[in-house]
Amino acid sequence: MNEVVSAEKIKALTAPILEKGFSFEYFYQKGGDSSCVYICRYKKGRDFFDWREVSGGKEINIVVCVNGGYVFPSLKHIYPKEHRSFNVKHIFKKATVEDRRKFVAELLCKEIESGKDNFFGIKL
Repeated sequence: MNEVVSAEKIKALTAPILEKGFSFEYFYQKGGDSSCVYICRYKKGRDFFDWREVSGGKEINIVVCVNGGYVFPSLKHIYPKEHRSFNVKHIFKKATVEDRRKFVAELLCKEIESGKDNFFGIKL
């Protein structure tokens, strides 16, 4: 799996976020258990949010840092209908990594385009 290509795909999926003035960074961190976490960071000033994906793409987490404090928003609780629909759609056909990435990107784009003046606490 070519991770640079994956970062570019994630960047393309989240274009509306970049249009709101966020900059994009990509890097990774190695864990003690030989796992690797790939991080796509969207920065706006000193605040940022991370798209963190464990190697293999089975787990995608969102981490937000606002004024030095970390928040872990649950997209599952913010968009329960969308999660239920996604899970029902993938009862018989397991969701691929690309399916999960696209779904998370859609929810993030939906959140940033909701008309609020902040994005998980980050001023727009």
